[in-house]
Amino acid sequence: MHPIAAPDSAGSALGFLGSGGLAVCLTVLLVFGVMGKGRVRLTTGRAGIVAFLAGTAYTAAGKIWASPQQVVEQGWTGLGVGGSGGPFGEFGIGAACLLLALLMLVAPLNPVRATVLSLVAAFTWPTAGPGSIWDVPGQFTAAVFMMLGA
Repeated sequence: MHPIAAPDSAGSALGFLGSGGLAVCLTVLLVFGVMGKGRVRLTTGRAGIVAFLAGTAYTAAGKIWASPQQVVEQGWTGLGVGGSGGPFGEFGIGAACLLLALLMLVAPLNPVRATVLSLVAAFTWPTAGPGSIWDVPGQFTAAVFMMLGA
């Protein structure tokens, strides 16, 4: 066995990726795909999907990858989401999740804006809690990642 190969890498079609490795790979795809200077150019929709996948991988990886999630959580807290004393009055996490979905549907997005919005959604939607409709995309993505060996 190669010295850097993981012992459980035989169970996956891609070998052992690890959540951190997957986060790095998706980030590289996202950055270079949004720039569009190479062979792959991510359109708005594809940039959003890759960003959501990357955000889910960041959550799973933890460590340094948790920093963007902490920034998003602090931003929502600053706007009063989840509390009763924010500048918008009582603003629940469900409303924040719905707001993100509406922005994805109706706002004029380019690949960069879609990337940022989808990363925020990847960190926000799971906080609505298990059993909510907002948790489904993250759970589905996590299940696919587990099948790929991440």
